[in-house]
Amino acid sequence: MLNDIEDLLNIDDKIEQVRNDRDQLASKLQGLKQSMASKDTEVARLEVIAQDIIETGADVSGLERLQAKYGNLRILDELKNIVAQQTQLQASTDQLDAFDHQLDELAQQSLDQFTFDDVEALNSKLRDAFAAAPQRDGSDFQSAIYDELKLKVIDKYNDKILRNLATKWTETFDQELLEAQWDTSKFVSTSAISVKHLRETSSKLYKLSQLYLSVDGEETHDDLNAPLHLQSTNSRNVVLWNFKSLANNFNVRFTYHFHTTSSKIETYFQFLNDYLTENLFKCINIFHDDTQGLTKPIIHEQFINYVLQPIRDKVKSTLFQNDLKTLIVLISQILATDKNLLTSFHYHGPGLVSLISDEIWEKWINYEVETANRQFINITKNPEDFSKSSLNFVKLINKIYDYLEPFYDLDFDLLVRYKLMTCSLIFMNLTSSYLDYILAVDSLNETRTKEQELYQTMAKLQHVNLVYKKIRSLSENFIFIQLADIVNTTESKKYNSLFQNVENDYEKVMNTDMQNSIVHRIQKLLKETLRNYFKIATWSTLEMPVDEYDDDNDDGATVPSAELVNPINVLTRLINKLDSLDIPLPIFLKVKNELLNVIVNYFIESILKLNKFNLNGLNQFLHDFESLKNVLSLPPHAINHKSMSLHELIKILKIKYDRNNQQLLDPEYIKMGDFASLREIYSIKYLRDTEIQDALYRIIYGNII
Repeated sequence: MLNDIEDLLNIDDKIEQVRNDRDQLASKLQGLKQSMASKDTEVARLEVIAQDIIETGADVSGLERLQAKYGNLRILDELKNIVAQQTQLQASTDQLDAFDHQLDELAQQSLDQFTFDDVEALNSKLRDAFAAAPQRDGSDFQSAIYDELKLKVIDKYNDKILRNLATKWTETFDQELLEAQWDTSKFVSTSAISVKHLRETSSKLYKLSQLYLSVDGEETHDDLNAPLHLQSTNSRNVVLWNFKSLANNFNVRFTYHFHTTSSKIETYFQFLNDYLTENLFKCINIFHDDTQGLTKPIIHEQFINYVLQPIRDKVKSTLFQNDLKTLIVLISQILATDKNLLTSFHYHGPGLVSLISDEIWEKWINYEVETANRQFINITKNPEDFSKSSLNFVKLINKIYDYLEPFYDLDFDLLVRYKLMTCSLIFMNLTSSYLDYILAVDSLNETRTKEQELYQTMAKLQHVNLVYKKIRSLSENFIFIQLADIVNTTESKKYNSLFQNVENDYEKVMNTDMQNSIVHRIQKLLKETLRNYFKIATWSTLEMPVDEYDDDNDDGATVPSAELVNPINVLTRLINKLDSLDIPLPIFLKVKNELLNVIVNYFIESILKLNKFNLNGLNQFLHDFESLKNVLSLPPHAINHKSMSLHELIKILKIKYDRNNQQLLDPEYIKMGDFASLREIYSIKYLRDTEIQDALYRIIYGNII
């Protein structure tokens, strides 16, 4: 479209551009027609090839003729591989079908006609046949037929040949073992012929077990020789016929003794322990045969595993009972037995705890939580038992932990959840409840004194500290360290301990609440006893010379004021009580340091600032202060800034009597507030300038006489 005169002047260029665009479009249309024609030709060619494949590509020879005709097409190569695999799979299927019929015939024969070598040869042929089958994805119909036939052959071999033969041989072996009484003192192990026969029979049955075929057609020889906890599920399900026979003597005895339900549960497990103690190593010595793979470690573990079977059956039947009391006793015995198997007999195979269902674990934990709470109530319900509450509580915690320790020692992943539950619902809950109890309990009668209230608070602090130390000790046990690591890993936390929050609560109560309460109560008692001391008004009229106090050379010649004797006695009694407590040293020091701050404050605010003093009065004042301070028995190296400030304050007030430094009492000097020279002369480090200034003003205002 022409919009202006400029477009009209360029009309020739516009016409040329339109022609070029038209030529390019015509070229593209021509190329598209040629491409469509070429594709039609290719489609027609592919249809011809496809028809040839349908007509002649059913076997390898037909596909080879097509390759000669059309060249190396990928589709022909793939079809050739598929046809070859199907041909091979059909051959394998035919071979398995022949084995299926052969197994039916063998199953009809008398078992007496079989030897171990016969079964071993049959096993080898079957495994070779399985190995020769082509690899496939199993999704086609032919593969499904093969897989179904393979399972059928394996089942017939395992059930009709292997198991029937093993049953016959073990029946004979069972009888021989019973007659030999190998697990009694009557067995004469020196009979070489008898021992050799029993060992050879055991080894033959063990080798027979290794001829078992798993569902994947593989033998289980190597896996069966591994420790129980490392074996595959298939291998653990294989019956080791020799060990079933070796455990038969125990089974017979156990059934004889416990065929009724009248026996106590504990006797089952004691019987097991006694039997293993007497016969485990005897069994190892008699039946180990390294040449056949029956090593001592294998006999050690598998003998225990098979001896446990009647116990497992008894446990299963008992677990289905609805009697809670029986259930609790049984679980306790299971935990103790599994721990005993691990620690005393070094057994790492499947124990008895794996038989307990989640529902039963829940019942057990609920019962243990209720029992623990009931015992806690018993030791805290009577306020009169307050004095021994922490000892009783720690005994309870120890008792519960000792009871649960076999449970904690079991390395069974499914138990982690329940271990965490016992930690939370029992230990963490009880320790938190005890702290609540301590804060709320009041064992005093209505005629209580303030000193008795103080002693009760001190006792509470000691109780809390004792339990706190027990909590710290618990948190250092391996099981709780392990559980803390699990929680930190699964929840991305950084707990130092599972009891971290409980520990923090205890620390706060001790370091803040109770510590402050003790200081406050002693402060009130001390203030009451100092009432007469505060009334002394003779500080400025003392005529009897009083030696200047020297901390490094105090010979005790100067006695405290008479009005201070009772406060000293009371404070001594209170501090002796404090010193007798089993509480953390930092709390001792903090309480005493805070009390010293209180004493300093009393002496400055209630005495020094409210009275006039002469030199003897200042010296007596300082002696009195030190007499009361010494009752606290603070460590010599402990430095209290307020106490040091009081000593410095007395130094400043004594400038009144220092003729060499009277210039320091010049009002203009005091007003300036720059006391660097004074600090240097009298080694003043702790007083603030305002405090120095106030003391100097007191001198010039006549308060120091």
